[in-house]
Amino acid sequence: MFLSVVIPVHNEEEILEKEIRKLVPALDAAMNGREYEILLVENGSSDKTLGIANRLSKNHSQINVISIAKPDYGEAMKEGILQSRGQYAAVFNADFWDAEALKKALFLFENEKSDIVVCSKAMKGAEDRRFWGRVAMNRIYNLSLRVLFNYRGTETHGIKFLKIEPVISILRQCWTGGAMLDTELLLRVQDAGLKIAEIPVICEEKRKSVFGLSKHVTKVLKETLALFVELRLKK
Repeated sequence: MFLSVVIPVHNEEEILEKEIRKLVPALDAAMNGREYEILLVENGSSDKTLGIANRLSKNHSQINVISIAKPDYGEAMKEGILQSRGQYAAVFNADFWDAEALKKALFLFENEKSDIVVCSKAMKGAEDRRFWGRVAMNRIYNLSLRVLFNYRGTETHGIKFLKIEPVISILRQCWTGGAMLDTELLLRVQDAGLKIAEIPVICEEKRKSVFGLSKHVTKVLKETLALFVELRLKK
């Protein structure tokens, strides 16, 4: 297996089938005959997401479904990567994926010896077209990572691609859940001396965010401080 595409899905009945029907031919073209799988990691959905995912799996041989009871993006992403059979893994969202970015990432893996490639919404050449409050929060958060952790990238969340072999043991050490797992993984990868590359992407909102901004900020702050204690003060 060359590539595993991991997609955490939670209450995605509105868009899942439509997006997968666009994603499969895009991956077929990008892979150019190389074998790939799509892992739909359903986590704690209360709508018809699991049924739709199972139906898609029956109609597409490259799609497999993993289901976990707890609604947790980070746990879903981690479980999907741990069950991946590919040499490389791509982490997409149902409403945010990019086949052209995948081709660029594979080039960086094969020619620049990168271990993780992050699609940045904040670097030069990128465009973040989301609600201004989310854009501002993302920029402030990325600045805090540079100050607290000396993180040298411009982004930790969103689309990412990784080599399974050097990253899997680091992923097993990660203990955070939710969206914080993205950050913890990249901080640990940087601390381990692995090579992180970034490519710019265009990000547009396809639907309203499910996160209340003030509540989300409080949660992220608490989790970031806990991660700082774990990765910096306990060393």
